[in-house]
Order: sequence, then structure tokens, then C-alpha cells
Amino acid sequence: MELKINNLDKIINGKTVLKNINFKVSTGQVLGIIGRNGVGKTTLFRTIIGQYLADQGQVLIDNTDLDKHIELKQSLFFFDQQNSFINDLLPIQIAKYYQKIYDKLNINEFINNLQKHNLPLNTRYRSYSKGMQGLFNVLLAIASKAEFIILDEPFDGLDILVKENVKRLLIQLIQLQETALLISSHNLAELDSLIDQAIIIADAEVKSRYELEDMRVNTRKIQLVFKDEFPSFIEKYGTIVEKRGRVYVVIFNNYSKEIDEQIAISGPLLFEELPLTLEDLFRTTLVNESDYILEK
Repeated sequence: MELKINNLDKIINGKTVLKNINFKVSTGQVLGIIGRNGVGKTTLFRTIIGQYLADQGQVLIDNTDLDKHIELKQSLFFFDQQNSFINDLLPIQIAKYYQKIYDKLNINEFINNLQKHNLPLNTRYRSYSKGMQGLFNVLLAIASKAEFIILDEPFDGLDILVKENVKRLLIQLIQLQETALLISSHNLAELDSLIDQAIIIADAEVKSRYELEDMRVNTRKIQLVFKDEFPSFIEKYGTIVEKRGRVYVVIFNNYSKEIDEQIAISGPLLFEELPLTLEDLFRTTLVNESDYILEK
């Protein structure tokens, strides 16, 4: 299945929050929606699911307009944490509410998963810690069995152990079910190892889009040490992202055989390829775009 967002606009209180938003994602893929806090990521999600009415554009599943076929909205799951009505509910009450929307939700399976992850059943949602709420939200999303799961800043405020647990659950979900994930974040490091494509939103628009597999094929992160002066040609092809004495770390977006040969001729004392992170993949692309610089 494919979710397609087509020319989506949203205006709130006279301000354009979203303008001509276009992207698509298919089941089996993970899309990162990246941007600073306040750029409209949550508004985008609320508009996709129909909580907000779009001023223009369409939300399509397999080229079918959701506004004309509302039964397809079962294919979309979005847990909006600002819906305060759930705060005073117990886990089973929340599950029963969502089962009315998502008829494939198995309450017994969901409750078993809560117990497996040591989440108390007789505690109201508002009394859960931030980490417990984050884990609960992901388990509920998984239980919905929706084809498209939308997660808005799912790692925000989680400690490292809960964050890794949530990541593991999401990776398992993609591996085991025909599901697509749309995950928003202002923090690139949090999306590392999860997403395979990304869009960057700024000034209400999609400014850039990336297929990370293609980026990884051509991008190299290399640590270099030279006995004498650092060769000037390297800055022509790459971006120096770290310097410690004579140790340079350089990212090359379009590494080639020619660059490799030139470095070899220059005779480095050390040539070591380092693992690439998601931040590395975006770093040179965004380095001169101050509006896009995101949190580490």
C-alpha cells in the first residue's frame, strides 16, 4: 500500500503552516520527517488523519482520496498526546476506545504486551512516567495493526534504555508486518538506524528529500593524518567536520576513484574510513543552510 500526500496546504489563524506538501511512503518503508520544533510537523499529522481539514490538497491511499472513503482511515494510526481525554483512563479503557476505530486491535494481545514490558494495568495514563507513556504509545500503535503508523517525536524525553527498547520494537514491526512508519523528529541522532528516507520541512514547505540508501552509497567519512601540510584539494571535494591537531575527519558526499587516487598520491600517515551516522549524511548538505540546522 502507498500513502501519498498531494499538494497539502494548511492555514491556521491566518498563518500558512503547511504549503504545497508532497511526499509518499509505501508499506515496508520508514520516513523521517525532520524539522525544528514549531515548523508544522504535528499540524501535518493532524491534517493527514483528518483532525484538521486541509485548505488544499489530498491524502491518498493507493490513489484513493480519504475524504471520499473514510473507511480507509483505519489504515492510519496517530496517537495525539495532546488529546487530554485519555489522561484519566486506564490502559484497558484506552484500548477499548481505540478498538472502536481499529477493529483489528486485539485487546488481550495488547494487555499481554503491556505486562511483558512491565507497564501497570491499574494505573491511569496521566500517572505513567514520560518513558512509560512513550512505550505505551508505541505498543498501542503496534496493536492497531494499521498499515501506516504516525509517531510524533516518539523519543522526546525518554531515557536511553526506554529509547532503545522503543527503537527495537519499531524495527521488529517493520520486519514482521506490512507497515510503514512516519516518524517526526528535530533530532537526527534519534532517527539513526531507523529511517530509510527523509524529508526536511522549513518555512512551511518541504525543502529537501533524501533516499538514504543512495546517499550511503556515495558518501564516505574518512579520518586522515598527514605528515606535512593538509592537502588543499581535499576541501574542494569534502567537508572537514572535525580537526584535532593533525587529525582531520572529512565527509565526502560524492566519493570517487579519482578522489581516492589523489589522497593516495598525497601520502597520508593515516587513512581510516569511519562509520556513517544519519547526522553525517545530512551534515554537509545542511551546513550552509542555517534555517535547517537541527539538534544533535
